Formats: sequence, structure tokens, C-alpha cells
Amino acid sequence: MIINVILPYKELYDDKAAGAVSIFVSNIKKKSKLKKNIKIFGSSLIKKPITDDYYGLEINKPFYLLSKTLYYLDLIDNNIVNSNQSIIEIHNRPQAALYFIKKKPLCKKILFFHNDPNELRGSDDPYKKLNLLQELDKLIFVSEWCKRRFFENLNISSNNPKAIVINPGVNPIKKIPKKKKIITFAGKLNESKGYNLFIDVIEKILKLNRDWRGIIIGDDPRHYKKITLENLEYTGWITHSDTLKIFNQTSIAVITPIWNEPFGRTALEATSCGCATVLTKKGGIIETNSNGIFLKKIDSYNLFKEISHLIGNKKERRNLMIKNFKNFKTTLKRNVSLVDEVYQELI
Repeated sequence: MIINVILPYKELYDDKAAGAVSIFVSNIKKKSKLKKNIKIFGSSLIKKPITDDYYGLEINKPFYLLSKTLYYLDLIDNNIVNSNQSIIEIHNRPQAALYFIKKKPLCKKILFFHNDPNELRGSDDPYKKLNLLQELDKLIFVSEWCKRRFFENLNISSNNPKAIVINPGVNPIKKIPKKKKIITFAGKLNESKGYNLFIDVIEKILKLNRDWRGIIIGDDPRHYKKITLENLEYTGWITHSDTLKIFNQTSIAVITPIWNEPFGRTALEATSCGCATVLTKKGGIIETNSNGIFLKKIDSYNLFKEISHLIGNKKERRNLMIKNFKNFKTTLKRNVSLVDEVYQELI
């Protein structure tokens, strides 16, 4: 039995450039009881993929007849046996799921939604959604919010046994380390992730609190405002493990997207490292944390107010860290166990 995992086209299965999908997949590959049965397909040739059994398919054919995505799926199709002993696990591409429904009728099929289903090609209208529900063996959503978005324009119950939620998981630290006076922002440095809001506020915060440091993890291909302060550091994109090391030292983590975040892995990781967190309630991000400070209104005034409050109240800051640490339940062990249950069920 083979579990064929299909990454989205352009997804980089590389530790330094890994997005939420690659991190999710690599965690399952490393910890699953069936890890020896898992093959991972991607469109990039990578010298050092995150895990073994990664198959990078070289995309080098002219595309005047086929789209790049379709050609990518055709290459994968040639590497998968049409058998009821095979599972095809598609991540975040309903269009690819529809392709394999036709091409590999005997294989068991799982579709993971990492984003809003209503904004993905292949699940952007009710007819397509109903087709996916009927033809696929399992639909897995990274948050309750994503699942609600899938069912909101369907006149059927969301309590379908095929449709379940499995949050991304992380390994929490064993104990809260000694924290430093660090405020951290991590993610793409664009407006939708809340970077513009953060950069306006952090400049004032760090000028008023010279004993505190700011760390900004990430980058963006588009132009973004960048400020120069002695106590502010831009790391660019760094490895996932290095990001967690910074969160282990961080006292205050700021995760303030202004768009509907499907889940919010960064928020989950900051929580697992015992950070005091300042967040928005956009999308599924509220599911990552039950003890964070959620902005009543997403603006510079409220963000400045909440960060300043945490800086000035060491006891409250520490209490938030302890609550986040003690109440953390979205563990990697639980996440992998739930995925393994799906595999066993389909087998």
C-alpha cells in the first residue's frame, strides 16, 4: 500500500522555504506509523528536501498545449498505480482532486483544505463541492472555519462523516525557557498579514522602550516599508527550526493578519513556545489560542495599547505565557494520530 502525497504546484519542499503545507506534510512523514509507505510529489527539483521519499518532477516541456499544472498532474499520474491499495492525498488543490477522480477511479482519495474552499479553483461553486463530497473518500480541513466556509452555501448538514477537521500540530516545549525582552513578528511582510500595521507600531514601541528588541522574520517579493533601528532586526526567511528558536526566546509574539487566516500556524507555534500573544480574530486564527490578547479593533491605536500594556505588566505577561503553555492541546502527536486513523480507515 502506497500513500501518494501531492503538493500544490510551486510548493517548495525545502526547510528554509517551506510553507504551511510543506511543514504539515513533512511532520506527518516523519512521525506517521505508516511513514515508510508515504511518497511525496512536488514540482521542484530540490537537492536537500525536508524528508526522504520526495519525488521532484522536472517541468521542462513547452506549455502551449498544456498548462503547467495539468502537465504536472500528468507526470504524477504516470507514477501512480490505479489500485485500491493506493491512497492519493491532495493538498489544497480541489482541481487536482477532480483530475484524479477521473484518472484513478480505484485509488482512495483524500483532499486537504489549507485555505478558504470558496477561493480555490475546483471548490468555488456548490456543484463542484457536492461532486467532491460524493467522489472523495475524505475531505480534511485545517480549521473549523475552513469547514464552515465549505458548507456555508450548501443546503446540507456539515456533519458529514467524510468531512473532518485536523488542525496542524506542533511539539510544545517541555518547560517555558527564560524569556528575553523580545517582540517578534513572523510571516510574509505584506498588508494582509498585518505587517504594515506592525511596522507602524513597533517603531514607536522600541523608541519608548530601549531595553526591548524587535525581530521580524520573513520577506515579501513586493515592496514593503523597512525601518532602521538599533534594536530592530530583520532576519529574512530562515529555517522552521530557527524560527522556533526565536519564539523560545520571545516574550511577546504579534500575529495580526487583516485577512481571514485559514488557521494560523505562526500563532500556534508562538503559543506552543510559551509566548504572550497579541492576535486578531480573523478566520481560523482564534482556534490556535484560548489565552491570547485579541484586538477589539484592528488598528494602530489598539495594537500599540496592547503591546505597551504587556511590556509594562510583567506579572500579567508571565501569566499569559503560563496559560498558553499549560493549555496547549494542538500537539503534533495528536495531529499525526488523527491522520493515521484516516489512513487506517481507508486501508
